[in-house]
Parts: sequence; structure tokens; C-alpha cells
Amino acid sequence: MEFTINLNKQHDSDAFFGGSMKLAWLIDTTTYIDDNVDSKDVFVVSLSTIIDGKPYKDTEFESSNVFFEMLKENGNGAKTAQPTPQDFIETYQHIQEEGYTHVIAIHPSSALSGTYNSSLSTAQTFPMEIHVIDSGTGSFPQKDLLEQGRKLAEDGCSFDEIVNQLESYKDSSELYLLPRNLQQLKNSGRVTNSKYLLSSLLNIKLLLKLEHGKIELEVKSRGMKKIEAYLVRHIDEAIAKGVERIGVLHAGNEKEAHIWKERILTLNRNIQVSVEPLVPVASVHTGYETIAIGWINTNK
Repeated sequence: MEFTINLNKQHDSDAFFGGSMKLAWLIDTTTYIDDNVDSKDVFVVSLSTIIDGKPYKDTEFESSNVFFEMLKENGNGAKTAQPTPQDFIETYQHIQEEGYTHVIAIHPSSALSGTYNSSLSTAQTFPMEIHVIDSGTGSFPQKDLLEQGRKLAEDGCSFDEIVNQLESYKDSSELYLLPRNLQQLKNSGRVTNSKYLLSSLLNIKLLLKLEHGKIELEVKSRGMKKIEAYLVRHIDEAIAKGVERIGVLHAGNEKEAHIWKERILTLNRNIQVSVEPLVPVASVHTGYETIAIGWINTNK
């Protein structure tokens, strides 16, 4: 589902603001942004994690490594919380005060988080041209949507052109999860008790896929070799279809993430492969030492 607030349907959205557009990007902490990413025009609303009964804003952790140590020691039963309505009000207010005329907000799947709906509800109270995107995904594919949108803006595309492209791009997103175990996914309700029992009692490994906004079982196997071969084959097929950027995310096991990076590069050395920490809210739900691999295909 997506929603555009059009303040004057009789006029082009750019012309309504005197022919000029000042575009802001609104994301949340399900999108990983490091110091290498230009943060100009990007505004971030923070989700929260609750570890050992204590709440933390995702933006408050000193580093990813500090968070992963906390997750390792006290991750069982950890929880997450979406931004409060006041968080969104203050952020949209800040964007307006900075003189932005247009906003594109990109949020995780509405089937997994209420963040999208909260942002959408708040956006309706502000006099800017705002489009709120339910990405249907999270993590690296969501970050790639942001980066592709900013590139379109730099190339001189109009607001409507950028929105239409991003809505098209998001349907090509794929995100795979290789959890070390399913305890946290069960605790958070992302995986059913039956799948959890199947994995733990029979020592069966699972490959999960975030598809159509929900986490689904893709492959199950005793041992990892079959799953690794399946995922490598699927990545190879995605590259053949035009995927150029792939993210390998880790919840505290960076060494394994780099092993996956090398596997991918043996398929095609021209592919851009990024190794990044899995964001706190995703790590809490999937568990310590989860590996995630994702992409979007902008060449479809």
C-alpha cells in the first residue's frame, strides 16, 4: 500500500511550490546508514530495542559491536518498539522548518512493523507534498531504494517520476535470512512454533525469505550445504537478471559475512558487494549471528 498527499490536484506537484522542489528523505533505523553515506537531506526516525528490560534508542548505541555484545549476552527475550507518534511529528516538523517542499519517506514492510502506518498518519497533517513508501522489505534493499531515489533526484527527475520508479523498484526486492537458531524469531512471532520445533528437535537448518512483506520458509535441510548451494544458485540467477549491488548483513559474525562476500564475487567480480551490520531492530528479531543477503533489481 502507498499513499501520496496531493494538496492541489489541479496543478503539477512541483509547479504548486513555485516551480522549485526541495526534496527531503525520511527513513528510520531499519535502514543502515554509516559515515560513508552522505546524510544531506536525509532525516532519521529511531526505533527502539529493549534488552534485559532496558529500552534503548537504536541511535544511542555507541557502535554495532557494542550492541551485538549486548545481544549475545541478553538477546533472548529482547523486544523492539516502533517510533512514537511524537517522534514522527517532531521529525516532519523539523523537515518543514528546514524549508523542504517535498518528502519521500521509506519504511519497512507494514506487515512486520507499524512504522509505515504511523508515518503515513502523521504525514497527512503537514502541508508538504509527501509520499510514504511501504517498502515491503527492510535492511539493504530498503537502503538501496533510498540510494536509487537520491540518484534519480540528482539526475533531475521530477517528484512523481522518482516516486513511480521507487514503487516499481521495490517489487524486485529480495531478502534472505540465515538465522543461527529460531529462538528469537519464535519469541517475536515472526516464525511459528511448528517451524521452531521442526528446526530445534530435528536439527534442521532453515533459509527464510522476506517476501510480500512477510517472512516465509524458503528451504529446510539437515546441515547448511544444501542451503548454501541453493542460495548461491539463486544469487547467480539474480546477477544474470541484472542485479548489480548485493548486501551481506551480519548480526555479530562479520567473518562469516565476508565468506559470503567472496562466494558472491566468485560468481561475478563486477558485482558491488557490501558487508554491513544488521540493524538492531532486525538483529533482535532474527537473533545473534544471523546472516542476511538482499538486493533490489533496478534493471528489470
